[in-house]
Amino acid sequence: MKKIYFLVLTMLFSFGLSNAQEVVITGYLDSGCPSQLGRTVEIYVNGTVDLTGWNLVRQSNGGGFTTNIDLTTLGSLTNSFAYITNDVATVTAEFGITTNILLSAAINDNGDDAFQLINASSAVIDRFGEGGVDGTGTAWEHVDSYYYRVNGVPANAGVFNVLDFTFGAQNVLDNQGLCNSATALSTIVPFGSYSTTATTTPTINLSGSIPSLDYFEGNGPSSEGTFNISGINLTQDITVTAPTNFEVSLSTGSGFGPSVTLTQTGGTVNTTTVYVRLAAGLTANTYNGDVTASSTGATNVTLSLNGIVTAATPQLTITGGTPGALNYSFGSGPSNEESIFVEGLFLTSNLTITAPTNFEVSLTSGSGFANSVSLTPSSGTVASTEIFVRLASGLAINSYSGNVTVSSTSATDQIVAVMGNVFGSATNSLVIIGVYDGPNPGGNPKGVELYSLAAIPDLSLFGISSVTNGAGTNGSNIEFTFPAVAVTAGESIFVATEAVEFNNFFGFAPDYTTGVVSINGDDAIELYENGTIIDTFGDVNADGTGTAWEYLDGWAYRVSNTGPDGTFVIGNWTFSGINQLEGGTTNAATTVPYPLNQYSNTLSVNDINAINGLAMYPNPVSGTVLNITSDLNSDMNVAIFDMLGKEVVNANVVNNTVTIGDLNAGIYIVKITEDGKTATRKLVVK
Repeated sequence: MKKIYFLVLTMLFSFGLSNAQEVVITGYLDSGCPSQLGRTVEIYVNGTVDLTGWNLVRQSNGGGFTTNIDLTTLGSLTNSFAYITNDVATVTAEFGITTNILLSAAINDNGDDAFQLINASSAVIDRFGEGGVDGTGTAWEHVDSYYYRVNGVPANAGVFNVLDFTFGAQNVLDNQGLCNSATALSTIVPFGSYSTTATTTPTINLSGSIPSLDYFEGNGPSSEGTFNISGINLTQDITVTAPTNFEVSLSTGSGFGPSVTLTQTGGTVNTTTVYVRLAAGLTANTYNGDVTASSTGATNVTLSLNGIVTAATPQLTITGGTPGALNYSFGSGPSNEESIFVEGLFLTSNLTITAPTNFEVSLTSGSGFANSVSLTPSSGTVASTEIFVRLASGLAINSYSGNVTVSSTSATDQIVAVMGNVFGSATNSLVIIGVYDGPNPGGNPKGVELYSLAAIPDLSLFGISSVTNGAGTNGSNIEFTFPAVAVTAGESIFVATEAVEFNNFFGFAPDYTTGVVSINGDDAIELYENGTIIDTFGDVNADGTGTAWEYLDGWAYRVSNTGPDGTFVIGNWTFSGINQLEGGTTNAATTVPYPLNQYSNTLSVNDINAINGLAMYPNPVSGTVLNITSDLNSDMNVAIFDMLGKEVVNANVVNNTVTIGDLNAGIYIVKITEDGKTATRKLVVK
């Protein structure tokens, strides 16, 4: 009697399993279509389940299951597949699926993300992928590929086993599908094929992708690539066979041969890493073939391999990009240094780096500069080495350019372009007088106002840059250069981010527009002349938020008879206060209007070109000697006045120099007289 009772219970239990109500994640497609359209999760409902209140939850890059996709709109399903996708049209075109489709942009798995199903009671029903783990480099990675559930494997309640899924090779879907060719993805991805009945078919699963396995002739073997193999329902071991010229191993660094064997236990081969490389001793050529995993009764799986053996001829390489501008002011060279990196392989002689005319190179920063330098190979190799380059001193005012050349016997020369300028001394004839952060749409108008203290024959010698949030300066980052136009003395120049809202606000058009002046009330502005900073608004090393110079939704305006200031002087500025341009769409309607046409400078230089070719340097000056030259090069007299009008120096120029003595730091006016002509310059003493 007991035996009969046990049999009845067993039959009832079996019947209950076969009619269980269950939802499982059956597969995922990481689409290779443009913009990854068609990324899709497939689920299967066994029995009848109302998905109201259910969620499919994505874990991005191992960051936890946080992205919820509500499945409620799928309603009640019976023995049906359902699809959650980022593009319905792609799923329909590729697979002919027209029902049980839920559109969600949150299906954004990049081939390394996990998913889990949560029921209306917040219980984890099923999961693909490991919680808290980024799938990159794991056995369940599926970049530009797919995974699919093994038949008969039930929901796992959150306990993931990679052997419960089969995988396409990584990148197998690249350039596949109707979106890329004439073949639909349904010929590759087995959507709609899951069965609750367990399969007994021997199955091999391969996952991973292999980069090109390359080396130089005589320097093999190549570096190693890896892929993963697993199997279920096997009757024999798995044999992994490399194509001709490649070799495989079950351990890194040793044991490589034409094939390896993965032993099955109880019909299963757990996920095993296989190493592969291009064999040593090959001649220069391109090699390719398929590595094959096979077992009796199972369908073979393959993975494409390729590798290149490059002839071991002398090789030269330059890295580090193109050097920046190498500039200095006349009489103050050499320029700043820039650097490149050079390296060589299979060399038979020294590696030589040669500078173009007017430039020089060195192996050491700050010293050892010459027209060329050499590096001696070790066993034919020169490791990556930093080379410093600069514009040589003593050059005339001009622009210079050329190519640094890297050479060695029998190697193809490599070159990198360099350029630099020797600028005339700064005239300091342009000054920043205003910055503004407006109230109109987009925070406009935004920009700066400049003022010409003297006639400027060529405005292209000047440029500006903005320094955002205290990012600092390298002293040569000119972001916007003015065009080559002439400017008269006393002229204002408005630079804004755009013209429409500027015109709406001020009632006239800006002179220039550029995104460089997209300032937010806490940013600094630099003004350059001849590649040198001559004026600055704001502390370039500090975010202006909360500082005394903040001008958020307001403005700052220079005090008359001040500037230019190479370093920011807050006492030379007045401020509206933050938010004082709010409440009005025009300047006149704001609480504290921007002070148009209020700046003046009675110390401005109006006769800058009275003496042809006049140059005065350095300026600012920190020593006791000032250099003064002109085209005529006649006798000159120099008088220097302080800001109170007191004459503090009166001397003749001897050998193009004048001794100015130990003047206190400050701003002075220099009056220069030559052959009856007079010019005045502003001098800054540090």
